[in-house]
Amino acid sequence: MTDRLEVLKAAIKAHGEAFVSIIPNHNPCGVVHADADQWDMLVSAGDAEKKARADLMPTEQDAIDLMHQAHLRLRELGWREAIYCPKDGSEFDVVEAGSTGIHRAHYFGTWPTGGWMVAGDGDLWPSHPCLYRPTAAELADREERAKRFRQLANDNRPRTIFSDDVDPAAREEVKS
Repeated sequence: MTDRLEVLKAAIKAHGEAFVSIIPNHNPCGVVHADADQWDMLVSAGDAEKKARADLMPTEQDAIDLMHQAHLRLRELGWREAIYCPKDGSEFDVVEAGSTGIHRAHYFGTWPTGGWMVAGDGDLWPSHPCLYRPTAAELADREERAKRFRQLANDNRPRTIFSDDVDPAAREEVKS
């Protein structure tokens, strides 16, 4: 799989380079002028990228499995499902299926009828992120809550004479 992934990465890079050579300003809204050789180069690079993707993920299930593994890995890297993002209007990082970028977003409205907006190029765009990255303040708050919960659970747990925090002399007294 590693070899097929490297082939896909190389094909994506070649396709991008072919595209940039024809459209140096990355202006997708304008008219593109390309001669036949440039067009053939772009189509060929696109076909190579598509073939590399098909080799890496020949079936729909293979693609779903790879998407699932990517989701799990992002969770391991600290990302969480977008539904758990802050709902106070603050900004946070998001990733969205179909995009390769990490974008700044905020949640607007009241849960669950609000939505996400991504900031970019001086504008806001509707978004449907799948994951968000908790901020440092949110992580610190979560750790503090977990610490308080552990303390509360420890304070309220049932104790016997065999509990770790019982004085050993009291154990001896009970035995006699």
